[in-house]
Amino acid sequence: MKNLVTLLVGLLLTTFSCTTQTGNQGATTVPYTEAKNYFVKNTYKSNAVAVKKIVSQQEFEEIFGAAATMGKDGMPTMIDFSKDYVIALIGTETNANLNPEFKIESLVKKGNSVILSYAKSAWSTNTPASYNIMPMKILIVSKQYDGKVSSLSLK
Repeated sequence: MKNLVTLLVGLLLTTFSCTTQTGNQGATTVPYTEAKNYFVKNTYKSNAVAVKKIVSQQEFEEIFGAAATMGKDGMPTMIDFSKDYVIALIGTETNANLNPEFKIESLVKKGNSVILSYAKSAWSTNTPASYNIMPMKILIVSKQYDGKVSSLSLK
């Protein structure tokens, strides 16, 4: 009996001592929808990657324009600012020819903060394109997950 109790205590201690804690402990994954068929207006200028929290249609339209295209999914994604807000990730203007883009790694809420982690693809200008673009991502987030937005670039 004594050996059985010792064995059980040993197993419990081993189980709890192997538990690891992560940096996102207490964080909640935030669901989002990526808005499609928008472009950054040429009146918007920035010298660095910007992460913006946008809470109104007027503020959104100051930065973005609609870019409807032909086909089934050609209309811009509808955004209802009475229920949602936008997190916009906007790159600097570039003539990179390798389709520069952002990849969203995670969006989490921790306390009163919403943290966007992203990576940037390689933006090569070795053979420049004949046009300039401003790479961007537009994330539509429910106001249920409202908070101060910050970002973390992974690349």
